Amino acid sequence: MSVFAPATPFADFIYRHFRSVHALKLGLALLVAVTINAIWAPPHFIWSMVTIVVIMMSLPQVGGAIEKSLQRAIGTCLGSAYGVMLVATVDSYWLIMSLLILAVSLICFISAGRYSYAYLVSGFTIIIVVGDANHDTSEALWRTANILSGCVIAILVSLFIFPIKAKQDWRSQLTHAIDNMAEVLAQHLKAPANHDLDFRAKLEAAMKAVLTQKKLFFSLEWESKTLKKHKVLLSQLANKQVRLITLLELLPLTRWQEEDKDAYLQINAVASELAFYLQQLAEFVAGKAQQLPTLPECLEQELQHRLQLSLASATIVASTTDLDAAATDGEVPQGFALTGYSWLIYQLAIAVEALYEDIAIIEIAYNKQPASQITSGKAD
Repeated sequence: MSVFAPATPFADFIYRHFRSVHALKLGLALLVAVTINAIWAPPHFIWSMVTIVVIMMSLPQVGGAIEKSLQRAIGTCLGSAYGVMLVATVDSYWLIMSLLILAVSLICFISAGRYSYAYLVSGFTIIIVVGDANHDTSEALWRTANILSGCVIAILVSLFIFPIKAKQDWRSQLTHAIDNMAEVLAQHLKAPANHDLDFRAKLEAAMKAVLTQKKLFFSLEWESKTLKKHKVLLSQLANKQVRLITLLELLPLTRWQEEDKDAYLQINAVASELAFYLQQLAEFVAGKAQQLPTLPECLEQELQHRLQLSLASATIVASTTDLDAAATDGEVPQGFALTGYSWLIYQLAIAVEALYEDIAIIEIAYNKQPASQITSGKAD
């Protein structure tokens, strides 16, 4: 099923109440750990509960829980193995501590990037296992076993009990960003000349949605093989949204005189189509439309031609004498202002088309269509 397909009522309910669902899942996972302790009473079972809280509390999505559980399990096994090896084979207290410090320092040096949490867990596990170097490895082994059991419980609860999917969160954030951008463009076009509307709140909300998308990338890789294959495309899609937001930030800075209203209205008629295309795209991403809307063939070339015609028909290109006179008077020539504004609208068209192309590639990949069909998603 496509990531842009309409969500089931159950999935939609979970997403709308994900905070309550997440708290419930964490409580159920802890209940499982407590029940295991009540039946078998393993030593140091508290480490199982600590692991569950560390993994699940900050990562409600399935993919995030799996990612962090595996990193914690790998780090625990590596740190425990090294610590047990030191305690079992080295008799000198100072030699054990020296090797411990050396290992932790080395881990600190190489710890970076995606697997930094595994390095962190490995480092403090070595310290926990070695302890005061009393050569009792049973405690270390039990701690390791309980940490691993906590990882297993966290993964199973995340997967099978009211699963909270990162895919749905990512799609919701993408919809939110595109919808805000479409609304900003539409409001700007409806506003009178020299308006002083402030779009910062909506553009900041759009940027926040883009940043949230980036935080979900690792979780998406664990939940969807299709998105994992296109992880570079996800990053590009986020960057293109940032570019579009940046262009929209320039719109409130544009100013024109009332006598140039007709020329600007012609250009804004072109821009209004972009707002419509963005709104359609937001509806598709949200699952309100079954098929990806199509753009006209060679959209940017068509808009460029129409913008040039609107500028020419308005006869606003100033002569060299007019430019010099305007510069002497300290005024901005309207011909330059209109040309710059048309360039901004043209760049917006290119950015919207690029957004369509990336989303079309993701949709086609989910539908398992031939690679030859992965083009721009425009109408034939």
